Parts: sequence; structure tokens; C-alpha cells
Amino acid sequence: MDQIYKYRSFSASLASGYKLFRANIRTILFGSWIEALVFGVILGLTLVAFYFHYLPAEIAAIAALVVASIFWNGRLFQLIDGGKPKEKLWRATKAMMWAIPFFVVPLICIPCINVAMETMLEERPRPTKALFTGFKHWGYLFSTLLMSCIIMVALSLVLCIPLYICVYGVISDHIGVSGGDPSGLPTLFPLILFFVGALTGFFFLFAQLWQTYALAYAHGAILTRDNIQQQRKRENANNEIKAQRNE
Repeated sequence: MDQIYKYRSFSASLASGYKLFRANIRTILFGSWIEALVFGVILGLTLVAFYFHYLPAEIAAIAALVVASIFWNGRLFQLIDGGKPKEKLWRATKAMMWAIPFFVVPLICIPCINVAMETMLEERPRPTKALFTGFKHWGYLFSTLLMSCIIMVALSLVLCIPLYICVYGVISDHIGVSGGDPSGLPTLFPLILFFVGALTGFFFLFAQLWQTYALAYAHGAILTRDNIQQQRKRENANNEIKAQRNE
């Protein structure tokens, strides 16, 4: 990842993430399509499991989605940042453990995103320090996440329309059935739901990829800003010492 350790605004981090994605789209596509396809298939199976309301299958499908996400993230960072696949996979596992609190309590746990990026990018990750740094720069991370999520919502309105229609149909059908009406969905609807979910998951992963890289650039910008501030403090301290000696 070129020049990640450079101070930039959150909008510049978003732009840098998109440029990195655009410059390496062919490498990413040919290098990670298997992981993306597996994720899409598991997403399709997850939707079918929820359609039939079978709890063990739902739990197993969600667990499989988490594992597929770990393999996906490990692969995409390995393609861009280098490193051994097993090492990146282990880093992606630890990063996922830090990212889970963000999905549970987003606003409070935004700094966990910074820890996840620290785990994926740094040669010697320091999660505790990265967590405190994330709280220190909470506003910067929040702005980056907010703007990127707004863009992703706009993209999803285009990419995910078929999936939204299917999910709306399932919800409407279940409401009708609970009220005593017969199911109006065709027999092959679970198969349709599976293929729509699999294709949507496959393409949406690649569409969302630039956001992940933007957060990586945001992490680099935060580290750079902290290093600059620490260097200025040391310089000011040295200047004060020199001034006292001259007196």
C-alpha cells in the first residue's frame, strides 16, 4: 500500500482507498474471486436457513459467514500488502475479533476498527495502544466511516435491489402466514433466494473493498499525526532545555 503513512484528511483517505482499489482491481479480482464466491454461496445458504427458520442452520451459517470473511480479508490484504498467506489469515482472525464489538455497539466501539487495521498492517501490532489512539481520534474515524457508509448505502440501492425485493417478499409472506393466509411464494423461491443472495454477496464484496482500504489509509494518517505531535513535543522540550542552559 503506497504511502499509507502520510497525514491526510478523511476525504483524502476515502479518495486514496478508491485509487488503490481502482489501480489493483484486476489483481484483486483474479486473486480473490474464489474467496468472494465462497462468501457469496454461504450468504445464499444463510438466507435460505433464515427463510425456513431452522435455528441450528442459522447459527452454523452465521459462523460460516464469519470464517469466510476472515479468509476474504486475509487474502485481500495479502494481495495488496504482501506477506505470507498463513500470517495474513491469522492476522485477519485477530482483526475480526477486534471488529466484532464495532458491529455490536458501533458508535462506542469505532476505535476497534483502528485496532483491526493495526493488526492487519503493522509488523508488530500494539492493540492496546491502537485502541487508545482510536479513542483519541474518534472524530476522524467517525467521519471516515460515516461518509464511506453513506456511499455504500447509495451503491447498495443499485447492487442489492434484487436481494431487497426477495427479502421484502419473504417478510410480507411470513406476516401473511402468521395472520392465517396461505403462502404466496412459489415452490422454487428458496432456490431463487439462494442464487440472488450468492450473486449479491459476491459483487457487493468487491464494491465494498475500497471502504476497507480507505480505513487502512485512515489508520496510517492517524499514526502519522501522532508521530508528528510527539516529534514536536520532543523538539519543544529540547529547545526549552537548551534555553535554560544558555541562561
